[in-house]
Amino acid sequence: MTTRPAPLTLIRPGVRVSIACSRRDDGDFHLDQPRHRLDATRRRFVDLPWSQPDEVHGATVLVVERPGEHDGRVADALITSTDGAVLGIWVGDCAPVALVGDDGSIGGVHAGWRGIEGGVLQRTVHAMRERGARRVDAVLGPCIHPCCYEFGDDDLDRLVGRFGSDVVSRTTDGHRALDVPAAVRAALAEVDVPLDDRSVCTGCGAQHYFSHRVRAERARQVMAVWRHTIDGDGDGGAA
Repeated sequence: MTTRPAPLTLIRPGVRVSIACSRRDDGDFHLDQPRHRLDATRRRFVDLPWSQPDEVHGATVLVVERPGEHDGRVADALITSTDGAVLGIWVGDCAPVALVGDDGSIGGVHAGWRGIEGGVLQRTVHAMRERGARRVDAVLGPCIHPCCYEFGDDDLDRLVGRFGSDVVSRTTDGHRALDVPAAVRAALAEVDVPLDDRSVCTGCGAQHYFSHRVRAERARQVMAVWRHTIDGDGDGGAA
C-alpha cells in the first residue's frame, strides 16, 4: 500500500494554504451519492466543513463567506478568504486548479475543456483581484494528458484559434489530442498567472486515479484547498 502524499503547503503573509489531491484509495467524491457516504469520505480526507460545487462545465464563480457555504450549488469555481473552509473540486479527467492570492485568498476551479474555452480560469482570477489580490499563483492537479485524450478536429481547431498551437499534441497511438495542462497554462497566461504543474495523467494512472474518459468510471477524485491564519508573516515564494 502506497502512502498518499502530504498536502502541498504554501505560505502567504499571515496565512497557510493547504492543497491536497485525493487518490483512488481515498474514496469517491462524486456529488451524486448518498450524502452520509460523501460526508464520511470528506471527513476522512479533510475534517473541516466543505464547499463542493455541482460542476456543469461553465464559468460561474461563487464566493464562500463561511465554511460549508454553497455546498452542492451549481458553479465551476469557488473563492474564499475564510479560514477552515474547504473548497472541493471533484474531477474524473478535467483539470483541478488551485489559486492562491498574495492577500491570502484562495480559489478552486474545475477546468474542463469547455470551461477553459469559456474563461472560467480568467474569471476566477479576476474575482480574486477584485477582492484584493494582486499576484495570484496557480497549482494544477491530476488530469488527463494528451497521451490519452484523442480530440475532435472541429473543437480542437477552435481551441487552437483561441489559445495557440501549443494546446495540440498526439495520443500514444498518433491521433490528434488536446493537451489540457497546456490549455490551462495558456488561459492563465492571459491574466499573468504562473502555473505550477503538478499533474499526472488520470488516464494512464489507473492505480491511483479514476478516469471517465479512459475507463468510463463514475467515481471521482478531488482537489481540496483550504487556509488558516498563522501568527506572524510568512514569506512564501511563487506557488
